[in-house]
Formats: sequence, C-alpha cells, structure tokens
Amino acid sequence: MSVNDDMFVSASNAFSNFAVIMHPFRNTSTGGAIRCNMKYDVTDRYVHSVAAAGIAKNSTDAEHFIFVFAAEKMLTMTPYVCIGHMTKSTCNSTVQCTDMGTGGFHQEYFLMGVDNNGTFAYGFASSFVFKLDIYANNITLNVSTKSVWPSSGFIPHAIDVADTWAVVACYGYLDDVKKNYAALGCLINLSILINASCTNLTSEKTYLVSSNVILYNELYELSVAIRDQKVLVGVHRLATVVIVQNLGSSLNVTAKHTLSYLDASSFGRVVDWVDDTTIAVLVQDPDTTSWSKSQVFFYDERSVMLTSPRFTFPNNQQILGSRLSRPSFARFGIASGGNMAILTDNADILIIPLASAGYTSIWIDTTERVFVFYFQPNLCIGGTYKNRSSLGPCQICPSHTRNPGTFVNGVLQCIPCTNNSSTSFCPFASLADVDLSTVPSYSQAVASPETGDTTDVEDLLLKNMFQLNSDSRCLVISPILWTLIVGGVCFSILVFLIAVKTCKCQSCRECRKKAKYIFKHTDIIGEGEKLAGGLATLAVLVLVSFSYWFSVSFIRRYPIEEVVESARFACDQSLVNAQFSSGLVLLDIPKSQGSQPIFDLLDAQIFYLTVELINTGFICNSVTIQENLSGTKYVHLANNCTRSVSEATTSITLPVPRHETSVQINMTGPYWIGAIRLCIRGQGQTSMSSTLRQLDFCQFYATPNEAIGRLTYIPIVFIKNINMTYALGASDQTLYTGLWMPTFTTVSLSDEAYYVEFGNYLRYMSSLTIIQIMFDERPFFIKNIQQPIVRTGELVFKLLLFTFLCIELFAFMFLFIKLLIIPLLRRIVPSLKKRHGHNVKSDSSNGSPKSSLRLNASNKKDSIRKITASETDPSILNKNYQGKHKKYSTSNIELNLSKINYRF
Repeated sequence: MSVNDDMFVSASNAFSNFAVIMHPFRNTSTGGAIRCNMKYDVTDRYVHSVAAAGIAKNSTDAEHFIFVFAAEKMLTMTPYVCIGHMTKSTCNSTVQCTDMGTGGFHQEYFLMGVDNNGTFAYGFASSFVFKLDIYANNITLNVSTKSVWPSSGFIPHAIDVADTWAVVACYGYLDDVKKNYAALGCLINLSILINASCTNLTSEKTYLVSSNVILYNELYELSVAIRDQKVLVGVHRLATVVIVQNLGSSLNVTAKHTLSYLDASSFGRVVDWVDDTTIAVLVQDPDTTSWSKSQVFFYDERSVMLTSPRFTFPNNQQILGSRLSRPSFARFGIASGGNMAILTDNADILIIPLASAGYTSIWIDTTERVFVFYFQPNLCIGGTYKNRSSLGPCQICPSHTRNPGTFVNGVLQCIPCTNNSSTSFCPFASLADVDLSTVPSYSQAVASPETGDTTDVEDLLLKNMFQLNSDSRCLVISPILWTLIVGGVCFSILVFLIAVKTCKCQSCRECRKKAKYIFKHTDIIGEGEKLAGGLATLAVLVLVSFSYWFSVSFIRRYPIEEVVESARFACDQSLVNAQFSSGLVLLDIPKSQGSQPIFDLLDAQIFYLTVELINTGFICNSVTIQENLSGTKYVHLANNCTRSVSEATTSITLPVPRHETSVQINMTGPYWIGAIRLCIRGQGQTSMSSTLRQLDFCQFYATPNEAIGRLTYIPIVFIKNINMTYALGASDQTLYTGLWMPTFTTVSLSDEAYYVEFGNYLRYMSSLTIIQIMFDERPFFIKNIQQPIVRTGELVFKLLLFTFLCIELFAFMFLFIKLLIIPLLRRIVPSLKKRHGHNVKSDSSNGSPKSSLRLNASNKKDSIRKITASETDPSILNKNYQGKHKKYSTSNIELNLSKINYRF
C-alpha cells in the first residue's frame, strides 16, 4: 500500500485488484472520498510494491490521479514497472507498463518510491536500480546494483524517497571477504543513483543466514520513513527502531530504541513519522486490546520506552467494528498532512483523518459490509479534552476540572469545577461537579447499647434521690434539694412555735395549740407524739413523692425502641429501664420454637441492589447485568436503569437472585466512573411476635482525585442481627426483631498505580468496565438480648422498702438529736448563762462578793416560787408579771435550764 494526502492505493495479489481511494481524508461536507477498484488487466501479474503519486499535474478539477507499481510476470520472471491512471468521476483506468529486463530469475524484493513532487518514480530491485519520469513514461536512469552498493550481496528491503535523496534499508555485506550480513541504511543521491553511502544500523554480532535475507522472510523485514532530514528505520527482527540523521553525504545514527512487549511477536515491522517529533510503530499481537491483533504505538522520538507511548490505535474511543473480527495490520502509512491509513491482513482498509484540537476520529458505522472503513472527527466525549491536533483519542480531564460533553464546539481545556466546598466531588474524567451531600453513605446498623454501671433499682433510687448537681436542670428536679427546702420551711415553723411558747404570746396560743395538734397527728416518725415529727413528715413525703415519680417514669422507659424522649425526670437523660447483652451464635444450633419464625423471615427477604454510577458518561444502553454461575457460566438479569444528565449519574436497580451469589455489571464504552454508591434495600414484614425490619443501607465508594478502575471487586458480607426483647410482664410474649447487617469491605478502587508503572496509555486500552459484587453470609448470627432492669411487681416492693428507709432515716435523725444534741445543750447553755450573770453582777455591785451571791440566791428562790405560783394560777401569774415587770430587769432573771422540759 501507499498513501499521501490526496490518494490511497493498495494491491491485493490474492484478489488481482487495486483499491484506489481519491481524496481519502476529505470530509463528507466537501464531497467525501471517491473509491474505485481496478482489476489487474493480465492474469500473470504479481505486484511487489505500489507508490501513490496523487493528482496529476496536468489534471483539471483534480479529475486525474496517478500511481505507479512494480510487478513481475510470474511465468517468465520478468520484472516491469507500470503507471496507473484513474479518472475520479468515472473510475475508468489505464495502465502503461515498461519491462525492466529479460527475466529469468525471481525478484524477492522490488521496491518503488515516488518523490515528494510526484514527478519521478524510483525502483530498487536485487539486480538493478532505475529512475522513471512518470509524465513522460520514460526510464531516465537504469543502473546495475554494482554501481549503487559499496559491495556485492545487497538486498533492499524498504525505501522512502524525499525530494532529492532517498534512504534504502537493506541487508548487505559490511565485509566482502567475510560476507557477514548486517542491517544497513543507505543514503542515495536521486540525481545519479550510484555510490550509495551506507551506515550500520545495529551493533549485532550474530551471523545472519544468507537465505533469510535473500529470500523473503517476514521476520527479516525492515521499514524506513523520512521526515525532513531525519530518518526512522524499523528492524523487526530485533524489535528495534533506529533514528538516523542525514548529514548531507552520509547518515549518522542518533538513537536506538529496543523494546519487547509481553506477548508481542513483532515490534517495528512498520514505522513512520507522525510529525517532526512523534513516531508511530506497529506492534503485532499485543495482549491488551480486544479489537485487533495489532496496534500502532505513538511515541515521542526522545522517549521510546515500554511505559511511554503517548497513545495507541485502536483505543476505547477509536474502536474497530465487529465487521473486522480482530484483524492484524499488514501495513500502515502516515501522509505528510498527518492523516493515516491502515491495510489489514484481509485487505481491508482503515482511513483515519487527523483530528483537530477538541475532536477525535472515530468509526461511525462499525457494521457496514464494505472493505474501506472511514473514521470521522467527532467532539471529545464528556470527561475528556484535546488541546492539539493528533490521530489519537481525547485525554481525560484532570481532577477538579470537567467537561459535561454537551458543548457544541471542541473542548481544548476542561473547565474548572465551580463548587469549591468540602463536599465537591470532581475527580479524573468528571462530567459534573457533584455535591457529595446528595449521595451519602448511611446505615441502619446501630451498636447494641451498653448497659449502665448501675443495674439495681435500689442503687438507682438512692443515686437519683440524694444527688445534688451544679447543673441548673438537675437542681430543679433534684429530690434532695426540694426535701431540704421543705425541711427548712418546717424548721422555720418549729422555731416560730417555740418562740410563741417562750414569749407567752396570748394571741398566738390557740393557733399554736391547733398546729401542735395537727402536726402530732401527721407524725409518722414519732408515732404521733411529736410536733417536730409531724413537720419532718412533710419532708419525708416530698422525698418519697419524688421517688414514686422517678420509679413510674423509669419503668415506662422500656423497651428502648419505644423510648422517644429524653429522661426529663433524672440528670442522666439517657436513663432507660433496660439492660443489654450480645453474643455470636452459630446458625447450625437448633432454634427454639419462638425464635424460628424470625429466621424464616430473614431467609425469605429479597434484596434489591441499586448501583449508582456517579460522575460518569455511561448511559443505560451501555450497561448489562449478569449473575455469575459456576465456571464461566452466567445468566442475564433484568434491571431498571435511569440516567440523570445534569448530575452525570446512572442508577441501576435489580433484585438479587440469592443471598449468596455474584452479580456483575458490565459497562461498554470509552467512559470512566468517578464514584460508586451501592444501596441494598428490602421490604419489612411482621409475623406474630417476630418483626423483620426494612433493609436500607448505602455505601459510597470513591478514591480522592482518581477514577474507578476498569475491574473492581466489591465483597459484601451479610450477618443476621436478631434482637430478643423480653416482656415487662411475665404473661407477655418475648419479641423478636431481625435485620440483615451488611459489611462493606475496603477494596482497591483505582488503577492509578498500574498506569504509573506500566504506562498511562493503558487508560485507553479497554472499553469494558466491570464491577463485580459478591454477596456472602456468615455462618453465625448476632444475638442481642434486652430485658428490663426492674419489673412492676419488683418495683412496688422496692418503693415500699425505700419509703421505710426514708422514715427510718428521719427517725434516726431525731434519735441522734435526742441522745446527743440535747444533752450537749443542757450542759453548755447553763454554764454560759452562769458566766454571763457573774460578769454582770461583778460590774454593777459595790458590796462584797458574798453579799451579792446571797442576794442572787434569794432572788432566785423568789423567782422560782413566783413562777411556780403562776403556773398553778394563771391570773396570779398574769398580775405578778404585769406588776413586777417594771420592777425587775430581764437581765436579772436567771432561769434554771435544768428544769425546762425540751420535748416538743
């Protein structure tokens, strides 16, 4: 085959046909390509090579096209050269041929090349070299190889022609004496065709068998391409590409690159220049593509390594249709304008035009039954961009940038994501700026509550009844605080009644008497005998009332599922009348009759799996679901798929066939996935005392600033979670609640490490993205037991005990006062009074101490006598008190405290 920007031509000896395409890279809006066939005009023809000249210089309206070819008459082994003429409008063709010898021996290699002007053609065979004036159909030069090559035994394998010079890649002798073959690059002056300057392309020392280089052997093929003053040579046998510089009179090797791809049988069989710095190399049988057995790798000429291709063809954006059935590429060529044509081993032709920035050339009709397949420039898909003209695909948008894929013009650079908040999700290949708050992970799994430190109702009562806390809310509801307040009020009443008695207020006497009567009858501490006991009983009632309020409120806080409000009756608002225990139990252990229904409900529940592909270009038509069976067997699963273009999210929902299975989601296309959210849902059900809870779990999977890998395995392990709730009353049933608890394992999501190690071009080598979700179940279940801390009957008994405890506490307080406090007062107060009276008399008396003491003694006796008389006769007491009130000073009256009765 041969190609330039105006013409493509290929020869098939199997079909005795030339395929000619005129304007092969012209788009349909300007007329498109013109395809013609030209059958061999003779049957005894074997075409060795062809060279496209293009539009004839004397043609009007680009109607006339010319190509040349080198052929051989097989019966007589006569080589000849022909000029083919093709009319574009009619596909009429003519051929002008010239014999190049008398024949007699077969030409293994007979090469043709046309200069850049399309004026002269040059032929190189094993025994002769010639120059053909195309328009005059005249051989202007015809020389033997002895005058061309520096030594005998030269066999040309590849040629490329510039304006005034050409390079022939061949095998020849470096030493005529030893006759050892080597791969050579020979510079030829096209004006004279003699005295070629040859340079050794390799440094191999292995002896080459002559028959392998003289006779046709695919392994020993060479290829050559010229770009300005640089020459690219491919040495297929050594998997080597050599870059050579034309120094004017000789060639100089400037770089050698040897690569060996895994599972590749060929590297460098065909090479060509893409532009001034980019080279293209044919690689045969790579293991990384599902479209063909060959690929064209594109490198920067300074960086040719296994991991350094800029891109490859085909790729997931530039696929080959099923019509070709994984072909091998026999030849490819790149025209000076950057357009590429490929010839397959089945003589099919691929035409790939250079795509400008923002576009990539893709195969539109992948099933058309023709032998020429045209690629057409299309806008970069969502999540990609392209900032330069090339034959390759668009590149994925960097993180924090996006391309929604809805623009009408080419995207030269992805636009920045506008949402800079912490919930912005804009990884590689983004189409939209997704708000993570709209796709949260959530779980019904709640850890079984821990039982508090106190699980005894007596301890709870004591702790909550006798607790003071600095927190204002706790102070307001503190029982001991209100008890102290009521106790303070009662003490104030007691002091008031004592003062009334002491002052002998006649107007308050009846009130005091009634109050004393009432409080004695309310005395449950001193058995109705004491005024103070009745007052203290009020404080006891406050404390006991708080205990009853606490107990009634506390017992209602069971089970925990029915507790919706905080415990406002206690400082600890999380207080519940429940204690918990958990454990793992094997599923194989026989179940009780009461618990078996919940297991049946769990086993019968249907899982509904929802897979949300977030920030992706995959649409519903590109998604298929399957259940993987044993080995490689699988069955397709029906699903419900929806697509949100604005959110760049595709959601697939399907029922899972079994609880233990493997579901595979296949997505075909050149897109990537930013994140995955898996949701598992199931309907709830109630049967008698067993309740199956509704299932609703969602888990978000993403890798920061990266895309999801092409093959992702996500294992999900389910565990039965069963709650047993014992009844508050002995006659009630035990309740069972069941819920499947999925465990989402952390998995590797990104292929970034693989691309870094083996080459970024691998991102574009697959159009199949697989997410495989494995469902499994553990052979045990979680058993959570909930039972009340106290039941009703027990609580009533505990309250009675607490009531008696409070009464006894106050009785003990009174006993403590009676046995300790009052005796101390009886001893302390008289001594204080005596000391006070002694000091007063010493200061005011002028007589001897003895007379003063006698006077005091007589005064005491008179006072006691009068008091006794007053107690027997109130009227006398009143008169005496009124008559002598002015006579005696209060400070002079001393009472004998030992005679006062302290019983209240």
